[in-house]
Amino acid sequence: MPLRLLTALLFISALPALGAELRPFTAVYQASYNGLGVEATRKLTGKDNHWRLDFNADSIFAGIDEYSRFVLHGDQLRPLHYEYKKSGLGRGREIALNFEAEQRRVVNLTNPKRSLEEVPQDVQDKLSYQLQLALDIAAGKEKLEYRVADGRKIRAYKFSVVGTETLQTPMGQVETIKVQRLREGDAERETVIWFAPAWNYALVKLWQQEEDGKSYQIALTEITIDGKNLDPIDSTPTDS
Repeated sequence: MPLRLLTALLFISALPALGAELRPFTAVYQASYNGLGVEATRKLTGKDNHWRLDFNADSIFAGIDEYSRFVLHGDQLRPLHYEYKKSGLGRGREIALNFEAEQRRVVNLTNPKRSLEEVPQDVQDKLSYQLQLALDIAAGKEKLEYRVADGRKIRAYKFSVVGTETLQTPMGQVETIKVQRLREGDAERETVIWFAPAWNYALVKLWQQEEDGKSYQIALTEITIDGKNLDPIDSTPTDS
């Protein structure tokens, strides 16, 4: 599986099954890139203020395992610990980060020399910011900007709501909110994401075009919320 496809799958790992509150979910996505396919699964578990998001994507070429532990403080997610591991063809990579909010520090457990001091109070990890994006869209917020610790530095990610669109899915037709990532300067890479309000702001589809003109797409195929299947007729969870 191409590395770019794995990277795109990471982007969707935290986005399905959100509304005004966090709800446990399990979601499955199918992705394609130049005829190659891969299935990705993620699961949100927890209750009250303590949550964990797990993500996994595997193919014969490579695999990614990733998770984030975080708390919900008001309407803001605050990461506690983040881990990422990529294996398979090419160069493997591992990273583990501890977020120390009171000290405003992100400790890089894999490479302590890359630990970050005086970080913003609203800093996110590479999974939690995606979850925060869905929550903010559900809340109708217009400013969608996040500061993310990636193990090396703090990066800024910006998004804009650009409209609505009706999509056909394996679970039926659904109305979505269309969101585009804003990139600096004349960057040719383009990323568009579709969220379904009727399905608790699940991410239904992600499309990305690279600088070389190649593109790929990722689509939701299955989802359960609070342990219940999604009803394709009325878009509400039902007992399985």
